[in-house]
Amino acid sequence: MRIAIVATNAWPIPTPVHTGDVVILDLAIALDKLGHDVTLFAPSGTRFHKVRETPCHQGTGHPTPAECEKVTWTHYKHELLSFDVVHDFSTEKTVAQEMLNLGRENVISTMLGGNWSKPSPAGNVCVWSHAMRQRALRGETDYWGTGSPDLAGPPFNPIRDAHVVYGGVDTGFYALPDWSTTPKEDFVLWMNRWHPAKGYREAIQMAKGYGTRLVMAGLRPEDNRQPYERACAEEALEMADGKVEFVWLPKDDGHHEAKRELYQRARCLLYPVQFQEPFGLSMVEAMACGTYVVGFGLGSVPEVVGTRGGIVVTPGNLEALARACEAPFDDSGVREYAVKNFSREAMARRYLEQYALVTNGVTWGTVVQTPWMKNP
Repeated sequence: MRIAIVATNAWPIPTPVHTGDVVILDLAIALDKLGHDVTLFAPSGTRFHKVRETPCHQGTGHPTPAECEKVTWTHYKHELLSFDVVHDFSTEKTVAQEMLNLGRENVISTMLGGNWSKPSPAGNVCVWSHAMRQRALRGETDYWGTGSPDLAGPPFNPIRDAHVVYGGVDTGFYALPDWSTTPKEDFVLWMNRWHPAKGYREAIQMAKGYGTRLVMAGLRPEDNRQPYERACAEEALEMADGKVEFVWLPKDDGHHEAKRELYQRARCLLYPVQFQEPFGLSMVEAMACGTYVVGFGLGSVPEVVGTRGGIVVTPGNLEALARACEAPFDDSGVREYAVKNFSREAMARRYLEQYALVTNGVTWGTVVQTPWMKNP
C-alpha cells in the first residue's frame, strides 16, 4: 500500500526533546517495516528515508500552521491524490479536508490534541483514547471539568464521529535494562514538560507533605522553548525548597537515552495530571521499561494504565497518591502489557485497519458531499 503521512508541524521529527510528534515517525517506521511504501510530508530534517519537505515555523508561529498546510497542499496536491491512503496529522487538517471536498475519501486524520476549532471538521477522524473521543463528540476541551476555569476555554465544534487508535512507542528502545547494571531504586519519578497541567505542583506538594523521595526530571529553566515553561521550571525549584531532587535532561540526542535510564531506575512514574490527558506517551514509555505508573484518574489515564500498568487514584487526593507510590506492586507483567497494547507495531496494525476501511469506501463522521464537491 502507498501511504502518505502529512505532518506539517512546527519541528522536524524527532525533535531534540520529547513531544508527541515522535509518534508520527514511529508510525512511519513501523508501516515501512511491515512492507508498505510510506512517504512523510514533514519539515526538513525529519529522520525518515522518504520525506517531502514542508514549511514549518520552528516554534516561532510564522508561518502559521494553516499557512504551512496550504502551501503543502498547493505544492504536492497531484502527488497526494495519487496515494492509496493519505493520513493527516497536521494541526488544521487542511489536506484531509481538501481531499474530502474533492470527493476523495481515502483519507483519515488523527487529532494529537483534544480540541477541534474548524467550522467543518474533516471526516474519518481518529483519536488517541476512548476518553478523548467522548470529549471530542461533546465539544469539550482537555481542561473541561478539571477545576481549571482559566484553562478550560469555551466548547469547540463537536466532531461527528471518531475511531480510537492508541498511540505507540518504540518498545525496542524503551525496554528492560540489564538489572545487574541498572537496578531499581527507591525513588518516585516525575518527568514531563513544565506546565501546571502536568502536575508538577501536586508532585512537590505530595513529596513535601508525605516524605516521598521524589526525583523531578525535565529541561533546565533556560533550555525551555517558551517563557511560561521557563517560569514553571523556576517555580518548581522554588516550591521544592531543597526537599526534591532535580535531574536536568540534555537538550540534544542524549535526551531520550537519559529519559530511558530514569524510567528504568525509578520505582514508579508519577502522573498527577491536572487535565483530561488525551493519551500520555510517557506513561507508555515507562511501562515499556518495566516501571508502573501512579496517577490521577483524569482523561485517558485509567484507560492506558489499565489493570496491569499501575495504580490510579481519585484526582486531587495527594494522600492516596503518596500511599500508591509506596504500595507493593507486582510489576512483572508491566512491560508485556505495554508491548502488546502500545508498541509502534501494534499502532501500525490498528491504523492499517482504518486504512482498509476508507479504501473500501467506509467513512465516518464525514460531511455530506454535494455533487459539485465530487469533481476532482
